[in-house]
Amino acid sequence: MKRLLFVFLLGIIVIGCGPKWAKKETMDALNEARAALQAAENRITELEAEKAQLEQQKAQLNQEISNLNNEIQVLQNKIDTRCKKK
Repeated sequence: MKRLLFVFLLGIIVIGCGPKWAKKETMDALNEARAALQAAENRITELEAEKAQLEQQKAQLNQEISNLNNEIQVLQNKIDTRCKKK
């Protein structure tokens, strides 16, 4: 009797503590979430690369603006010195 009770309790423990299998719907939702995460990570990588490219382009344009402002100043100085009324 004790042996039967022991086997019965052991069976309950094994069944109760055994692996739990996820439902197909749960696994599908998990797979969709993983795919969405991967797509989001890829998009982040693309956007970071685009941001770096745009920042480089902005720096180049700012340098060009600075050069043009310097050129304007030089030309303005030439105008001022040559066109002074005597």
